[in-house]
Amino acid sequence: MFITVNDYQRITGLIEFAALQNKNREIADRLLKELKYAKTFPQDKISDNIVTMNSRVKLREISSGREVEITITYPQDADSKDQKISVFSPIGVALLGSREGDITSWRVPGGIGRFKVEKVIYQPEAEGHYYL
Repeated sequence: MFITVNDYQRITGLIEFAALQNKNREIADRLLKELKYAKTFPQDKISDNIVTMNSRVKLREISSGREVEITITYPQDADSKDQKISVFSPIGVALLGSREGDITSWRVPGGIGRFKVEKVIYQPEAEGHYYL
């Protein structure tokens, strides 16, 4: 996993807050485990093909070829009708820190879905949007 220092710090703080409220414990634990081994980069040094917070990505489901675009957000900004997915979800955990070409998987209603990260359409750091 590759992540910016700012995303790492914000997510770690959110995990601690979630733990205090006993919310999303399983997902928070999985995310914390991923972060433990993450390589961190300053915002202006992370590659533009890596999924960071608030990145919009195009995914292709391996089995069906179906494509979908989603944005990885902080929990308060998640909105399924706008395809904004919380980092505190199985999809968010799987995608954060991945890069174009990676194949990730997570539980879907029919079992385990496998998805290829086709393209990072928008990454805040690549556009100099460091405040997101």
